[in-house]
Amino acid sequence: MFHVIVFLLLNNMTQNQNLINKITCDSLEKEKILKVLHEYGMCILPKYLPPLICDQVKHQCIERAEIEEDADFEDGSYRRFDGDKVPPDGRGQDKRVYHVDCFNSEMEKFKKDSFIQSICEEYMSLNKSPYSVHVQIYDRNNIPNDLTRGPHLDSFETNTFKAFLYLDDVSLDDGPTSYILKTHKDAQLREAKKQNPPGPKYLNKPKNTATHPTNFSLEELGEERVNNWVKVTGKKGDVILFDTWGVHCGTNIQKGGDRHVIANYYKPGKDLPRSNFGYDYKVDKKNSGNFDKK
Repeated sequence: MFHVIVFLLLNNMTQNQNLINKITCDSLEKEKILKVLHEYGMCILPKYLPPLICDQVKHQCIERAEIEEDADFEDGSYRRFDGDKVPPDGRGQDKRVYHVDCFNSEMEKFKKDSFIQSICEEYMSLNKSPYSVHVQIYDRNNIPNDLTRGPHLDSFETNTFKAFLYLDDVSLDDGPTSYILKTHKDAQLREAKKQNPPGPKYLNKPKNTATHPTNFSLEELGEERVNNWVKVTGKKGDVILFDTWGVHCGTNIQKGGDRHVIANYYKPGKDLPRSNFGYDYKVDKKNSGNFDKK
């Protein structure tokens, strides 16, 4: 039995690595990166930033994240728990610092990175309309076996372009971001979701109904899509680009795991002012009607 379990684990790890290989671009060739994004919805740029910069950013962010209460800092950044600190269901919630570019010059450069911005503009707009980052967030989760939101879209309203920067090496124990490749092109799946009831709220908790209409059940996704579900492990300094109309979610942190990520959120417009996420949960709820179906 032990040998069978080991075989299945190794097989899953090999399959996951094969998916990672498909979406990794080892050279910064824009056409190749765009081709991977269009085909799969996600692309990994290995070692995009040096480890020393990542270490410095992580240290400054930890100083602001690991405090007792939420805080507004004088430079314009602020620290928030992602939801209630201790909600009734016991979820710990991620620790977030918003607008890291306010206090770290390297992250100001990353926010305005012209190469990534040009990829975003060419990917998101046929006429290459300007896009820019309206919010840059540091996100930390180091709570083992925490409840993690299940597979979802951010919104029915529109897709968003994101760039994640790993500030540490990320293994499966660290709760890497995950993505179901090719679902960014699956308009039929999105339309069906508007009519179906919400899927489970939390990953690996199938009986826990979501409060957000854009969560999916594994049954809705089906075996073929689930076989393209990649858990994006990586190295410090890796950047992950992705289209949020692909189904995605975090994964569960294991004992000793610790994930540190910087996330750039791009919206249409040049030199956008700092803001929050910019999509409305209430609009999704109104447009779906799927809360009437149990």
